[in-house]
Amino acid sequence: MHIPPKKPNSFVLCREDTPSVESEYSPDRSFQVSAHSSGLHTGGAGDTTLSLGLGLDFPGLSSTLFDNQLASSWFDSVKTWQVLFPTADQGSLSIPDLKRFIARIFRWLAEWVEKGSNPFIHATLYRTRFPRCIQDAYTTLSCYFHKTLSNEQIAFRIIEDRAKDLLAEYGIPLVDPSNNITTSIHLEPFEHVARVHALLVYQILGLYDGDIRLRHLSETYMPVLNSWIQEMVSHASHNTCLGGYVNSSAHEQTLDSFSSSCRSQGESLLWHSWILTESARRTSVVSFGIQAVFLALQQRGGIPCQGGMMVTTRQGVWEAQSSVAWEKMCLEVDVGLMQMAEANRLFTDFAPNDIDEFTKAALEVAFGKERMERWGVQKEEL
Repeated sequence: MHIPPKKPNSFVLCREDTPSVESEYSPDRSFQVSAHSSGLHTGGAGDTTLSLGLGLDFPGLSSTLFDNQLASSWFDSVKTWQVLFPTADQGSLSIPDLKRFIARIFRWLAEWVEKGSNPFIHATLYRTRFPRCIQDAYTTLSCYFHKTLSNEQIAFRIIEDRAKDLLAEYGIPLVDPSNNITTSIHLEPFEHVARVHALLVYQILGLYDGDIRLRHLSETYMPVLNSWIQEMVSHASHNTCLGGYVNSSAHEQTLDSFSSSCRSQGESLLWHSWILTESARRTSVVSFGIQAVFLALQQRGGIPCQGGMMVTTRQGVWEAQSSVAWEKMCLEVDVGLMQMAEANRLFTDFAPNDIDEFTKAALEVAFGKERMERWGVQKEEL
């Protein structure tokens, strides 16, 4: 009888990982952690510091919420949000390598239109809550992918106007958005992810379609997108019960009703928390990637390093269709939660079939097509 390998300490809180309100996300900060920081092998299941460190002293919350928060520490502790920079020499990439990455991103956008999900937009994320900004981005994408030579100017006008509407909604001036990118609008974590997804869609289309006007406008939006990413990551890393935001808005509820919403989700709460967490991180990787490749193509130089956080790399975890399937996989296999800055370890620790599509794309743009082929990735996968 085959016994599935045990995944040690997957649901264990690290004592030193108790969040601090002073911890802020910054792509320019470097953190000193061990080379195997994804293991998170310290602490114990009985650690009682969690409720104090995360501010969970809310009246009326059931033990289920505490249990879910304890369990979630493997993917949302402070270490998992830290930004690291690559320690291995990644070398220089060719122009075809960079262009393949952009072509892959466009395929992912088309996949979202056709299937409702892709490797950085989870199928469940917008199933219940479908914000207007995401609806606009989705319909704009659909229009873009069906444009022809005779109507492409109409499609370009829609992209430009929807991007301007999005920035205006959040108080960003349209004349020169790089001059003022901070707003006082209060958003909860789900809304942060949604507006970043929307602006990211417009920026990808604008930077890489080839229309001169759209490209100019998209370049001016780069500081806005980077600022929104920082806010998204900061809010996600300092909020509890992230899964509750996937199905209900905190703006229209009292603390008690929001807590009740968290409890009513039961077993799916942990899965939804991971979905929102992983979506924020994967979206950050894609956002910085498309901007870095754009600058590299402009200057014919190497890709400027933006650093990276942890993402889940194991094939099948992102694709799980239910909380039961997701939890089963987390308990039975190593889900490969890993710092993107240390992703070169995947070449020696895992086989290509163990790694999901998102991670393979990140590896290819970091190390090139030839390194991927030597690892065993088939040409048709690149």
